[in-house]
Amino acid sequence: MSQDQPAVVRRPLKYPKYGPSSRRSRTMSVRQILAVALAFLVTVGSLAGLTQLASAATPGISSSILLNGQKYNGTDVVNEGDIMTLRVQYDTNVVPGSTVVFELGANVTVTGVPAANTAIQSVTQSGNQVSITFRDPWPPAVNQGVFDLKFSVNQVTESTLEPITWTVNGEQSSVNVIIRNTGDAFANVTNGSAKSVSPTNLDSYVSVSDAGVVTVNPTIANAELTYTLSLDSEEARSGFAITDSLPASMEYIAGSFAATITTWDSNGLNQSTDPFTFSPTVTGNSFTSSVNVPGAGARDADGPSKLRITYKAKVSAAQVGALQTLLQAQHDALGGDTGNFQTTLVNTANFGGTDRTASVRLRGTVPGVGVGDAFGKNASWSTRNVVTDEAGNLTPPADLTYTLKADLRPWDGHNAHFTLSQNVVISDVLPSQASWNTADASFITPTGIALTSVSPCPATVTDFADDAYVGTYCVDGQRLLINVGKNNTTNASIAVKAQLNTVTGLTQTGTTTVEGGLPYRWPNTANFYYRSGSPYSADRDVTVVVLPDTSGGINDSSVFNKSGTPRDTTVDPGDTVIVDYTFTLAAGKGIDVRTSQIVDYIDSDIFDLGDLSGVAISGTYDGQTLNSTHFTLSIDDDGNLVIELSAAGKAIVDTRGADKAYTVAIALETKPFEGKETKTITNRATLFGEGGVPKYWSESESEATSFGDEAEVRKRLFNNADSDWAESADALMDGEGNLVQDIWVYRVQFIPHGSYNNVTIVPVLDNLPGAVEFLGFVDEADAATGDNPVAGPVEIGGNLVASYDDGTHVMTIQQKAGTKLDAAGGPFAAYFAVRVLDASGSIVNRIGDTSATIEPRPSVSVGDYVWLDKNRDGRQDSGEPGIGGVVLTIVGPDGQPVINVHGEPVGPATTDANGKYSFDDLPALSGDETYTVCIDRDASAEALKGYVPTKAGAGDREGDSSDWCASSLPGELHNDGDRDPTLDFGFVTKTYAVGDYVWIDTNKNGIQDSGEKPLAGVKVELLNAAGSVLATTSTDANGRYVFDNLEAGTYKVRFTLTDAQKAKYQFTSQTTGSNSAVDSDAGTADGLTRSFVLDDTNTSLTTTYEFRDIAATQGIDPTWDAGVIEKANSDVGAGNANQGNGAKTGPSNLARTGTNVTLAVVLSILAIWFGWVSLQISKGRRREA
Repeated sequence: MSQDQPAVVRRPLKYPKYGPSSRRSRTMSVRQILAVALAFLVTVGSLAGLTQLASAATPGISSSILLNGQKYNGTDVVNEGDIMTLRVQYDTNVVPGSTVVFELGANVTVTGVPAANTAIQSVTQSGNQVSITFRDPWPPAVNQGVFDLKFSVNQVTESTLEPITWTVNGEQSSVNVIIRNTGDAFANVTNGSAKSVSPTNLDSYVSVSDAGVVTVNPTIANAELTYTLSLDSEEARSGFAITDSLPASMEYIAGSFAATITTWDSNGLNQSTDPFTFSPTVTGNSFTSSVNVPGAGARDADGPSKLRITYKAKVSAAQVGALQTLLQAQHDALGGDTGNFQTTLVNTANFGGTDRTASVRLRGTVPGVGVGDAFGKNASWSTRNVVTDEAGNLTPPADLTYTLKADLRPWDGHNAHFTLSQNVVISDVLPSQASWNTADASFITPTGIALTSVSPCPATVTDFADDAYVGTYCVDGQRLLINVGKNNTTNASIAVKAQLNTVTGLTQTGTTTVEGGLPYRWPNTANFYYRSGSPYSADRDVTVVVLPDTSGGINDSSVFNKSGTPRDTTVDPGDTVIVDYTFTLAAGKGIDVRTSQIVDYIDSDIFDLGDLSGVAISGTYDGQTLNSTHFTLSIDDDGNLVIELSAAGKAIVDTRGADKAYTVAIALETKPFEGKETKTITNRATLFGEGGVPKYWSESESEATSFGDEAEVRKRLFNNADSDWAESADALMDGEGNLVQDIWVYRVQFIPHGSYNNVTIVPVLDNLPGAVEFLGFVDEADAATGDNPVAGPVEIGGNLVASYDDGTHVMTIQQKAGTKLDAAGGPFAAYFAVRVLDASGSIVNRIGDTSATIEPRPSVSVGDYVWLDKNRDGRQDSGEPGIGGVVLTIVGPDGQPVINVHGEPVGPATTDANGKYSFDDLPALSGDETYTVCIDRDASAEALKGYVPTKAGAGDREGDSSDWCASSLPGELHNDGDRDPTLDFGFVTKTYAVGDYVWIDTNKNGIQDSGEKPLAGVKVELLNAAGSVLATTSTDANGRYVFDNLEAGTYKVRFTLTDAQKAKYQFTSQTTGSNSAVDSDAGTADGLTRSFVLDDTNTSLTTTYEFRDIAATQGIDPTWDAGVIEKANSDVGAGNANQGNGAKTGPSNLARTGTNVTLAVVLSILAIWFGWVSLQISKGRRREA
């Protein structure tokens, strides 16, 4: 449905009006004052965060109601029956052993109390009162914690505005809310109108025979269509006019009119939908009406409303034949081609001067062969890992088998659309990086057809389509041609072998599960030529992944993967946790598990593997279950767990065959937790093949904790030697008392556990030792170097900020003002760099073991805009929109893909909805080096459909456009943070033109012959597919006309002679001969051409036109002409002033299409008149008031 688009207006909350008069009083009653005051407090309370933290006088305790985030007019909304939470936060300021009493108000009911937490000794409940007693002494490991009191919102008879209250040791807090009655939808109305219909098509009543005869089933006159008129009103409307007009072929169904009205109370609550009296005046196939909304009896007579009017209509039985005739004409306009033909029944309703339409389609189809099912192409794999040398050559080449499908059976010959007119030829051209593996004895394997090789290949596909080549194939370099003939019993499947020799020049794109792998796209397209014109194309692109250094194995989770899950993530101090690990090896990866072993690098600080008999192990091989007797477990010299198949396990592989899917499951038990701690359980495993060669590795990380609903604070130091975070590390000295590396990075984590969430945290203070100097906060990516420090404060996630006070030498993590902790995405960490000033003694959280310093790597960026150049001037002008979804690639100074400062390949960038893109973290350039950004035309085909580049290089670099590629300026992008935002690309929409000639057909043969003269002054109209006139012009002195800068679409041209011309001439015969460029297209009776399409499929388009400059980007179709012949009894003398004086040669000042202002003038006059009437009505109402 179409809708008006003003901003949504929500009525403010208000209380009912009081007093005997329906008019508002100029003075406010006490109740009104209180109502306004309460509404004001609700608004202010919401803005001030009354639903958030309520600080109490009880030390160490704060509490808040956790609302569900729903709001209406700024007030929080809860639903009757909702289970809600009173979240209580405690910290070390609580008096040990004290009891705190919580009590909730009468409109809610306590439904759940917390179990004893680490810091909570006991919990008791009496109705809505809950008493919490804390432990004495206070647990030393607990920094802060939370617990929840659950309560339900009591039932209400209707939606209402009221507070929820609670007390903490007698101190009351509250939050004002709307309690929503179940099923109530609050007012949210925007002025608007719409019209819809169901069903939207009557296609099932249209059929067409093989002979091309269209039939509309007479039962269409029994098909009822239901129309809905919608009028949404922000406030009352009186005497609002609604009219409706059916198309001439339809009629209303008597007694089908009905209406409902939806209204609310004065606060926009308590929705009610009731019957609405609607009695239109029906005249023929139209009606008029006037409505008052919301109408008498509404709870808010001035409030918003939604009026819904329904009625039924149908096709008139007397009009079925006319519809059939119309559809037959549409069918005939296809010109014998397959496709759809249709007409549309448009119904228009007018809402107070605004038209809304609803359309019902009648469509028929001329069927043809579904070539997408008849032809196709597949590949033997979609992704393959490869190894290349430094030049990008594959060692060895990657073999691939394509399967080409050509099923000719659907062309059964039952009509012309199902008859092949030529032999089917498959043309498949490989990219230069690949070749056909003709050296293989089974290079080509046909099924369902016999093929023999011929050589040499003919020059063109057309030549190879000759009958002499049926049942043959040929290879010419990267080109493969196959002639499968046109026998409609043929169902051919042809397997052909190819190989990829190098990735150099292929596009680096896509994703891979291989860590460090570089994916490249190997494109390929097979074209199936089966008719004159464009072939059917079948793409089959595959991805090759260039592997990184494989000396230590490959991390590819799709081949070998390890995962671990603790059975319990929260335990008590002294308990252990069992972690279930699963190792999976995919089938078909060339691994024989009989000669392989899995080495699991167990963390001895977490697990104790002294007794392997307690390790539970099981698995599967090719779906068959394995138990402990099928495995052998051992510990190697480095203390790692080694998993191998026993003789019994290998016997199963012997039976079922090698290289099948293999899984191993083990359960390991941790050492006991010591007090309050969190164990991060990181575990790595390597799969070794025959001879102890590492094939694949995988790593798993999980976590278990002995904390409850509490927050943990963890501090670590980055150890460059291990490239990991550690509690302590050794620092190398230079022999003179100095550290080899004097800059280190600390990580302080705030880790919420359990339900510790949605609270204001107690600030975390990190008192730095005097032996270090604070340098600034850094990103995690800079943990190894401490580069790019900032003074802060910095946001670290979860609504937390980290800051540093130089006076106290303290780093603090605390809540961002006006927010609560959002635990999702935790833990949250502050990273900051320090410089060691004094290495003479121990430093708390000792700096670790490292032997090298990493130099800073400055980064630059380029971008940034792809836009629609609406005024076609090649400049980025205000108001011109960006184009989203455009894919761009970047290459470096050497023309190769770029590796960013993090060592990662830079993949394609895609413009956002505003047309913006950016390539960030690029290595800085030197000298005159440049980056080059290009649009990936294939990947951007959909986003740029209908567009072509605008003019390039117009004006300064900052606002101009490039064609398909753009480079940064030489000599720039040298320093960290440099950016070149001038690599922009502008596009314009494709436009088309049509023309071009009216002439006097002297010999009356319907053909434009030499010496025949043009006819000037003929009126020419351009019509759309619906027959509406879009533009009008006249032929010039040389009989020429042009309609320029047209959008793609379906059009007609109508030629109309002047009265004087009609007296002498009539149109010559239509579409004579086979050359559309020199015939007459005007209908002999009405001068109207048949429909034609202007888009990129139009083969008559040309950009070379001698008679004038054409502005349209795609050129002109100059084949739409009209010829006239003299009438037999014409008494008009020679020398007609409108007759041209030349044949179809030479340039001329063609008539241009212009803007008809008549309609605009009429509409302007009507608008002024309606404005004057509205003013008089308004004055009358004020006089009545």
